[in-house]
Amino acid sequence: MKEMLTWRQTIAQQWFLTKFCFKHAPGFMVYHLFEAVKLQVSIFFEFTFAVNYVLTVAEEGGDFRKILVCMGILMAAIAVSTVTFAIYKHYVLPRGKQTLYQALRLEIYEKAKEIDLSCYDDKDFYENFILATEETDRCLDRFLLFETSIIARTVGFLCTIVFCAFINPVALVVMAAAFPFELFCVVQENKRVVKSRLERLPHEQQREYGNRVFYLSDYAGELRLYPQMKEECRMEYAEENAKIESVNKKYGKSLFVYGVFREGILGRFIKEGAIWTLLLYQMLVLQALTGAQLVTSRGCIWRATNYIEIVIASLRTVAENSAYIYRIREFLQMEPTVVSRAEKPVPEGSGSLSAEHVDFGYLPGQSVLKDVTFTVKPGQKVALVGYNGSGKTTLVKLLLRLYDPNGGNICYHGNDIREYQVMAYRRSIGSVFQDFKIYAATLKENVLMDVENGSREENYLVEKALYDAHFTLENNQLSYQIETPLTTEFEKDGVNLSGGEAQKAAIARTLYRKQNLIIMDEPSSALDPLAEYRLNQELNEIAKDKTVIFISHRLSTVRDADCIYMMEKGRIVESGTHRELLSRDGKYAAMWKIQAGLYR
Repeated sequence: MKEMLTWRQTIAQQWFLTKFCFKHAPGFMVYHLFEAVKLQVSIFFEFTFAVNYVLTVAEEGGDFRKILVCMGILMAAIAVSTVTFAIYKHYVLPRGKQTLYQALRLEIYEKAKEIDLSCYDDKDFYENFILATEETDRCLDRFLLFETSIIARTVGFLCTIVFCAFINPVALVVMAAAFPFELFCVVQENKRVVKSRLERLPHEQQREYGNRVFYLSDYAGELRLYPQMKEECRMEYAEENAKIESVNKKYGKSLFVYGVFREGILGRFIKEGAIWTLLLYQMLVLQALTGAQLVTSRGCIWRATNYIEIVIASLRTVAENSAYIYRIREFLQMEPTVVSRAEKPVPEGSGSLSAEHVDFGYLPGQSVLKDVTFTVKPGQKVALVGYNGSGKTTLVKLLLRLYDPNGGNICYHGNDIREYQVMAYRRSIGSVFQDFKIYAATLKENVLMDVENGSREENYLVEKALYDAHFTLENNQLSYQIETPLTTEFEKDGVNLSGGEAQKAAIARTLYRKQNLIIMDEPSSALDPLAEYRLNQELNEIAKDKTVIFISHRLSTVRDADCIYMMEKGRIVESGTHRELLSRDGKYAAMWKIQAGLYR
């Protein structure tokens, strides 16, 4: 969203956050507003009412004991106020903010979990998602600050204006006359500040990517082996900085002009000069003011003007903040398209899995899969083979229902998979992708991928899954066995697994769950040929009563499959057993001969 929000939209965003905050932390919000209002009321009594009272008593030659009583009451009130504010600042505020941060972030993360994988192919989605995660805490901070500015300053402003109107109503005229011009300047500044921020956002994201390249361990080795890449990254970083600077210059001149007019010409020369001239004229020429009234009137007008400036500055913040809240709400309101047509439970046991004339493309007009048809019977071991870019991994993502096909159907147990509850269907399938991730958690948690209950049975099953995946605890020097933390990002005694061992841990995730259908995308790509052979033999034994679909570039891995599907340019061009395909002397046979030649 590049345009400014209307005032109606702006109010709607603030109302959304108001409801959100009172829903998740009502006690904190009440205390938060109480302290803000109390502070402004205290300032009024201390610097306006008490000052006027003391000066008037002194000017009229009154009893000094009246001043002492006034000061005593004031000091007692300040003492009580200091205690309640200390409780608020050091106890209530940090805990309340943390509660709100967590609540909003959890909503964002829950939404991110249910959003379609296809959204990650969309640049606009990334902008909304990144902005939502980056601006969450700051949006709440700005909202809480704005809320106190508006409510508390309004209370202070009304107290001050009423008192000033009581002792010198004429002095308010100058301040009221200047207000429309100041408001106009702030509105124009707000538009440019928000537009500037939104135009900088994509360049700031690109610059942040450059930052990550330099500080993430994933890139550290390659940056040292290919130093020219460091220069490329630096150049790109400099280019993005230049673009950000260009945006700043684009809006900087107009912001400077409005700022000088509002804060300099309007604020200092006109308002300050006119007010002092008016007050001195009233006192010295008209003799309509006493010394106490002059001091109090000037103090009232200064504070009222200050309140207006703070509120106007807050309007700039709220305009900018509302644009961010709008983007966050856009993200939270996104609805997944991969949804269930019905809520059928997934049948237990092995069932047939079939694709019927499936077409798919990540972008409109760009087909990745074309008229793919095949059937996997219960208990079969089926392999998908082909060169890079043939569509194997995309097909697997459709089988797991991470995407829905653009045309055709995928059926499991005789029903279209869109009839099943999405998460229940996905949980019924065990899967290992070639781009699996190891998380900064314990080895056990990396296998479970769920909340652990800590039982002996759970520990035994985790260890068995690792054993079946040929992951040897002793060989990896794991000090705490399955409780050993993986990666060294947060734990100094953490362990960084080798590529092969990490892949075995990922395979153990699938073996732990004991699903009847297992899909493996290059499950042994990081293993040496001997380890791959042993693992494949073990997997065949473990999964002898299960349906297994696997992708592999190494054809030696798939030779024992019940059926092999050769894919090319998004189509299945050949199918059959290893012997049948070799006897046809087609594309599979050619691929086999190339790989066999390498081993010879």
